[in-house]
Amino acid sequence: MKKKGRGVSCCIYSATVPSAPNPCSANVQMREDGSVVVQTGATDIGQGSDTALAAITAEELGVSIDKVTVYSGDTGVTPFDFGTFSSRLTFVGGNAIREACKQVKATLLDTASRQLGIPAEKLGIVPGFIQSADNPEVKLPIEAAAALSVFVFRQLPMGTGYYYPKNTPVDEYCQGDPFATFSYAGMIAEVEVDTETGVVDVIKMQAALDCGKAVNPMLVEGQMQGGAVIGMGFALREDGYPYMGNLDGVHDGFDPSRMPDNLSDYPIATAMDIPEIETYIVEELDCEGPFGAKSCGEISVNPVAPAIINAIYDAVGVRIYELPATPDRILKALREKELKGGVI
Repeated sequence: MKKKGRGVSCCIYSATVPSAPNPCSANVQMREDGSVVVQTGATDIGQGSDTALAAITAEELGVSIDKVTVYSGDTGVTPFDFGTFSSRLTFVGGNAIREACKQVKATLLDTASRQLGIPAEKLGIVPGFIQSADNPEVKLPIEAAAALSVFVFRQLPMGTGYYYPKNTPVDEYCQGDPFATFSYAGMIAEVEVDTETGVVDVIKMQAALDCGKAVNPMLVEGQMQGGAVIGMGFALREDGYPYMGNLDGVHDGFDPSRMPDNLSDYPIATAMDIPEIETYIVEELDCEGPFGAKSCGEISVNPVAPAIINAIYDAVGVRIYELPATPDRILKALREKELKGGVI
């Protein structure tokens, strides 16, 4: 018999390394044609940070994103970053880039002030132009301001910036402020459990994520969908080896003979196994994040397995406390429930 169930979970996750000073730095230079080069130690390992940081740069300097080139992850030429972990790059790297862009903007505004005869404080950067706050018709193209800066007024539009997340270590009484900010996520999972085989099919998942500001909504949606699939693997398919044992390094469930020998034995989900995934981006701007942005990476994974396990319980009334919830573990729990007089 197949039974359906629905489970819900929610979680909170920090966007920086707890308690530790974990800065990021960046160099930003606008060339004479209005193109921009960014150097940062914030390394893109597939999560899309290069794209997000390019978008932040473009927004700050009033240029299109295709004019921004990001060089990252080359320790021979890029400035310092603490590391690609703890879902910190958009938050910390974005703030570092904004600091560097302040110096670039100051140069461009000074150049435009000289060229237009308007005080710099009366000028602002809009997409493609530096324009007068009092008369929007008076404006100077960004690339013209860049060329004038370099060749006429002899000042390179470039800057260096860094950002330390605002956190403090906890003291001996566990008092302190170890986290700079938090993201929030929720997940609803719908499953179908076969009580004869123990097989669980995930029918649908609905993910919601508060990422502050979605710098690139497509990337955020991709993180949420990818996280849902990874979490489904944690919940139902992927066993962890080497197995975490007790303090003596022993675990009753550890069987070395079952350790995978190669990737063909590692049962990750294929496209045929992925259910319908709905995503909902919640934008509650963070006061410290670049344009209000915070993290959307690891948190996308965290609520998935609990939601699926809760859905299994809703369907057949058994709790699985050891992941993955494989068919044999579900069948064992169902038989134990039956022996205790429960209804399957």
